[in-house]
Amino acid sequence: MTPDNPFLKALLAEPDSDTLRLALADWLDEHDDAPRAEFVRVQIELARGGPSPERRRELEIRQSELLRAHDTEWVAPLARVLGLKRGQWGGWVFRRGFVEYFRLPGVLIEGYGAQLAALTPVRELLVDGGGAIVSAWAQPWVKNLTRVYELIVTSAAAEAMLASPHLAKLQVLAPRFAETDDNRALYNRFRKRFVPKGAK
Repeated sequence: MTPDNPFLKALLAEPDSDTLRLALADWLDEHDDAPRAEFVRVQIELARGGPSPERRRELEIRQSELLRAHDTEWVAPLARVLGLKRGQWGGWVFRRGFVEYFRLPGVLIEGYGAQLAALTPVRELLVDGGGAIVSAWAQPWVKNLTRVYELIVTSAAAEAMLASPHLAKLQVLAPRFAETDDNRALYNRFRKRFVPKGAK
């Protein structure tokens, strides 16, 4: 599946749509990738909830079997973007059939976020080891982010996030404010917009 695949493009434009994910699963079936198609359907059924405990257990077992057999293959395009060798990287989580969660250093998010987001719906980031992200917030690929954890917020990062037109879907932000900066008015505006009440 390449970035110019029309089904993938449609999904990246509307990552909340299970209908598009299931259409992509049908496309995968038609293009000799039955395991990936099955994996998408299994994860969607699990995410929807409601199956009996017995059915849920069957789905969880099948999900694990498919991941053990194919996850290295399925994440290979993402690992190539990051310049990583087989088995070198494990900072990802599949959700509803696609990698949506990434645990990466800020420098890799800044450098490769747009390329990753052209291959999979990037919804959550854990900034490994902390780190500030500044330039990425102006890029359209961040529009699908719903959660960001362990982000170090400097004055420059706060200004970039406040100026970004692409963060409307951001629901959860767990920031750590840079202790060296002393710009209370800016940080107060940042907290008002991005940090839920009751959070520090």
